[in-house]
Amino acid sequence: MHGLDTDDEALLSTKRLNLRPHRPSDVPFMMQLNSDPEVVRYTGDAAFASEDEARAVVARLARQFEDFRMGRFVVSDRKTGEKLGWCGLRWHDDLEVADLGYRFFRKHWGRGYATETAAVCIRYAVEELRLSRLVAHAMLENVASVRVLEKLGFRRTGPTVFKGLAADGFELLLSA
Repeated sequence: MHGLDTDDEALLSTKRLNLRPHRPSDVPFMMQLNSDPEVVRYTGDAAFASEDEARAVVARLARQFEDFRMGRFVVSDRKTGEKLGWCGLRWHDDLEVADLGYRFFRKHWGRGYATETAAVCIRYAVEELRLSRLVAHAMLENVASVRVLEKLGFRRTGPTVFKGLAADGFELLLSA
């Protein structure tokens, strides 16, 4: 069970999905999401070592939304309220750029959720945040993620290292 999202106050939505900032009650959901080795395989992340570690990440994600009006948003099914994963933007002060990321429970892969939620996050980046550029990273073996980014209009910027792993860098120039 991935938990239900009964909060009707989504920040963003699509025909099928709601997206909202993280809150403290998301800790069990985040622990479960990161506990699947296949889900975190291409992320450079490991399963949370403890609930305290998950709580700290959720708190950091909530703070990022408060500080920058962006973050990794919890994605839930509009009809059932089931939490499916997360998608969103993360601000990097050192690079002065936002990166796009997404992560979904394995049973929801292949349903277009990453593309659908990333597209609404890109629109939010343009219309609300007035950003001029987004970046993303995909591990070389993560063919599905590369396809999502290319479908969204990102272009490869070349090989890079992301969280200690070989990756391709991607960039999307936006017009606000």
